[in-house]
Amino acid sequence: RSRGRMSTGGAGGLPKAAPQAGLNEKFQQRQQQQLQQRNASSQQQQAAAVANESGVLAKRKIKEIVDQVSPGERIDPEVEEVLLEIAEDFVDNVTNWACQLAKHRKSQTLEVQDLRLHLEKHWAIKVPGFSEAEQRA
Repeated sequence: RSRGRMSTGGAGGLPKAAPQAGLNEKFQQRQQQQLQQRNASSQQQQAAAVANESGVLAKRKIKEIVDQVSPGERIDPEVEEVLLEIAEDFVDNVTNWACQLAKHRKSQTLEVQDLRLHLEKHWAIKVPGFSEAEQRA
């Protein structure tokens, strides 16, 4: 039985030698990708922290909207938090998708057309002044 032993592939019971140059390149590429992913994740976390401080939508604004819809109505603090999270998630989702569309265009610049396309196709939201028909006119 070969229990607990390393399999061998070479003559004389020695392990097979891997092509070191290709392996090193792949390892370095993988390390670089992981570093880039960590940097991107760190940047997203920093952006989220800034957004949480300033907020895409402030609690005050939620209260104003509730007051416009139903004057004198109060909103539970937990509901406020959920609404803030939903707004943040929506903005993150739209921004990430729009960035992917910009990359697909081989552009490093996020443009209104990227946001418009995602909002219209994925959310059925037409932003006045930025719809596809208006862009062509």
